[in-house]
Amino acid sequence: MKNCIFALGLMWGFCATASMPRVSLWRMDCGSFVTRRLTNSCYLVRHDHDYMLWDAGFGAELLGRPQEHGKGSRIELKQTLVAQLALLGLRTGQVGILGISHTHFDHIGQAADFPTARLLVGKEDWEAMRAQLPDATSESQRLKPWIDAGAPKELISGDKDVFGDGSVVMIATPGHTPGHHSLLVRLRHSGAILLSGDLYYSAQQYAQDEVPKHNSSVAATLASFARFRALAKSVQATVIIQHEPADVRKLPPFPNAAQ
Repeated sequence: MKNCIFALGLMWGFCATASMPRVSLWRMDCGSFVTRRLTNSCYLVRHDHDYMLWDAGFGAELLGRPQEHGKGSRIELKQTLVAQLALLGLRTGQVGILGISHTHFDHIGQAADFPTARLLVGKEDWEAMRAQLPDATSESQRLKPWIDAGAPKELISGDKDVFGDGSVVMIATPGHTPGHHSLLVRLRHSGAILLSGDLYYSAQQYAQDEVPKHNSSVAATLASFARFRALAKSVQATVIIQHEPADVRKLPPFPNAAQ
């Protein structure tokens, strides 16, 4: 017998059956904003025999070399994604999909270490980045394999059911950037996990529905807040705010995975 869920406001459903895919989720350490007390999380998803990386954190040049970032802010990286994958017995070439919530520097820093992965990125964010001079931004340099070398990519408008079965879905949540996405991952034992991207950056902001001043659109952000909360309620999701240190404890410590 099938137990099916059709998520509120989405054009897809998910049926839990005996043959449902094996899905696992690892929280990866991609750095921290030391003085602001924010974490920088990335995530590895296993879908049967396929691997997807969600966000790519700070650049590897920060490893062991903390840097100042803006007035009174310092960022650091203690482990690379490549090193963490090696602890799981994985090579970078085994990561077939790289999904990014948006193209800001703290979410794409190590992207170029996965040049054979298919990049999934919001169409609006990609087009905004490409409208600038090729060497004008660090973002364009981080994504050179897909800009210059013809690595595979897919520009996403709206939602994206990554594996076609509703178990891993990029959720369109524009506002922080025009093409911003969050990620829904459905696990057999842990249930639905909803990763925020940068729709929210702290537990306080989530509680207050506060729109950051630097967001691209106040109206789009507020609409995405409403959609995110409705979805979380509909599928009874565990919400993970990717920059919130306290939310790290909602998932098993690496190298253990949520199942």
